[in-house]
Amino acid sequence: MSDGPFKNLKLDPRSKRFAEAVQNEAEDQETRCALANDAIMNGILSESQALIGALQKYGQDGQLDLDPKASINAVFDTCPKSEFADHLQREIGMRLNEGEATQEAINNGMDAALENGIGEFRTRTHEACLEARSSGEMRKDQFDRFVEGSNKALQGIDRVRIMEALKQGNKSAFKHDLKKKEGLDEGPKL
Repeated sequence: MSDGPFKNLKLDPRSKRFAEAVQNEAEDQETRCALANDAIMNGILSESQALIGALQKYGQDGQLDLDPKASINAVFDTCPKSEFADHLQREIGMRLNEGEATQEAINNGMDAALENGIGEFRTRTHEACLEARSSGEMRKDQFDRFVEGSNKALQGIDRVRIMEALKQGNKSAFKHDLKKKEGLDEGPKL
């Protein structure tokens, strides 16, 4: 028996697990959404956890910052670079230039950067499946089913919980949602 078209996808393990669940008709929508939540949140935290933590701590010392733009840029300069970090820096900088309060700019920038991260996750998974389709590892009907299923699952993700997990640095926020089913009565919903 073959491992299916997802064996060779160039995705991280969590994204690959999401892609496999989208193709598996036995997986319910709730599980697919939970897998998407987990993959997106862990993808962002794995590359930007230190940055998000530093931004959450910014301004909590009670000191008035005379140049918040420079201070925020210094936070970004001390943390590792990533695609998410670059987008977040642009979003926060834009908001600071428009005159938003620093903490409000950070929160609104995080929201916008998360939306961008969700879009990148969608694009990355679709491109990986398109490559599998082009190489003949995936049939057209499988690809079409994946695109439709992944779009539907991504519409149902829990942005609020993802954002809370990002701000807390909690990589296991969706662990309970992803717990394996053990009993006969815990299978997919009919």
